[in-house]
Amino acid sequence: MILVTGASQGIGYECATALLARTDERLLITGRDAGKLLRAWENVPDPSRERLTTRVCDQARRSDVNALIALLVHTDPPVTGAILGVGVNPMYTEGPHRIHAQSLGAVESTIQTNCTHTLMLTAALLGLFRARRSGTLVWIGSQAAKAGLPGAGVYCATKSFLAGLAQVAHNEYADRGVRVHLVNPGLVRTPRTADVVDRFSAAHGVAVSGAAETAAQIVDLYLAGAAAPVEVNL
Repeated sequence: MILVTGASQGIGYECATALLARTDERLLITGRDAGKLLRAWENVPDPSRERLTTRVCDQARRSDVNALIALLVHTDPPVTGAILGVGVNPMYTEGPHRIHAQSLGAVESTIQTNCTHTLMLTAALLGLFRARRSGTLVWIGSQAAKAGLPGAGVYCATKSFLAGLAQVAHNEYADRGVRVHLVNPGLVRTPRTADVVDRFSAAHGVAVSGAAETAAQIVDLYLAGAAAPVEVNL
């Protein structure tokens, strides 16, 4: 079974549908909104829908993350790989803020979701893969981390965290049959990001990719990226 987090819409959903189309694996997708997850499941055509399971998991909530980990430990068939796509950006809810003006609450909640809880889920998956001597783990990062997008300092910092995590995971688990990658998309238009992305693109002349196009590249890496580097910019 393949886990895809943050998959009720956007890049995560497109990754899930691509995996269903290109593999025979069962999928477990998560999202924080039960209604959106149901619509995502309904939008998958038969017979692929029979291989798709949904679970509500708000990665901002420690209890939800712990419950998901407990499920993964005991799930049958076992989880063989994961694409971890959850990442909150307070710029979309509060607007852009320079670092000195960012609220402490937004800083703490963003770090908890994007770093602490991602690390908890990562550690559980790596432990499972290490025990089986097999598994593939892909984190979805962002090129914003290296570009240093003004107004999104906290988000960029948390995405930089993934770079260190991915390299250490490779160094610690590659000899146990575990393959890991951090994939960094550029500007991607999704239902959540469309307004901000389009304005930024128009102002700076930066190309925008679609969610399906980006997901196809991520799934290519997941399925056939054994020779690829740990960190890949799309």
